[in-house]
Amino acid sequence: MSHPRTLTGTAAVVLILLGANGTRLPAQAPPAAITDAPQRLERALATRDWSAALAAAAVVNDAIESRHVETLYTLARCHALLGNVDQAIAFIERTHQAGMIEVSRVRNDEAFASMRADERFTAITQAIWLKGYLWLLERPERDAYQQPDRVMQALGFRDGERVADIGAGSGYFTRRIARVVGPAATVLALDIRPQILEYLASRAASEGIANVRTAKVEPDDPHLPAASLDTVLMVDTLHYVKDRAAYAKKLRAGLAPGGRVVVIDFIPRLAGERPWGPPPEQNMSRAEVDAAMAAAGLAPLRVHEFLTEQFFVEYAVKTPTP
Repeated sequence: MSHPRTLTGTAAVVLILLGANGTRLPAQAPPAAITDAPQRLERALATRDWSAALAAAAVVNDAIESRHVETLYTLARCHALLGNVDQAIAFIERTHQAGMIEVSRVRNDEAFASMRADERFTAITQAIWLKGYLWLLERPERDAYQQPDRVMQALGFRDGERVADIGAGSGYFTRRIARVVGPAATVLALDIRPQILEYLASRAASEGIANVRTAKVEPDDPHLPAASLDTVLMVDTLHYVKDRAAYAKKLRAGLAPGGRVVVIDFIPRLAGERPWGPPPEQNMSRAEVDAAMAAAGLAPLRVHEFLTEQFFVEYAVKTPTP
């Protein structure tokens, strides 16, 4: 029995960019960098220029993935509008597997209005949300403004230090801290979403990190073990908390003697000034954080000014005035 050959290079790209019947999908004319990418890829492969091949392949892949997701999404909408619920669900799942991360687009699309109570629709949109959230936390561009290596250096974690990372998310800082404090110390990774914690635990295990313990907490209570932590870290998390003064008291209750609370959070911006970060209604100034911490008996210990998009403050228990 003969097997069809695998299509490569330009031929594969052309067929993917065409519809099933060979008709080109409607689109605006793509930039030259995209249209000539298949040719550049073939030339680079032929000459064994692997760096050029990688760059060209990335361009080709981005174009193909984008068109593929949009086509699958259109199929899902059409099936939904025709009342074909099972087929619509199947194509939403395929859209998710192909890379869809815009959950608000799916949830707010009136084409799927009749399906919103369907448990399958809920499960798929939750999975799309998770993928998008993890992408936001782990995208390479984050390092440019977050400067994690410099943050870690500024905090100077010690071997054996007891740390809680509240709002740990994907473990962006949790995993870094766990490596520094050593296997004898346990890093508490706390979050309100169990599916995020499952990802964090799996990611840590895959990286050989065994000293992270995850725990689900409440939006208004981190459930810290009393008087036991050297550092409580909150990165881009405190702005979600409604009663910050009450929350700060719970943070202080978890500190061991000499412990610190570290807050890194977004400098307030107007809507449209920044494509990520909290919405304007969640903007929180450094002065508001200082006031909340002061109500709990905490004062700035060290202030770091090198982050361009966030304020970065270490708080400690106020020293009584003689």
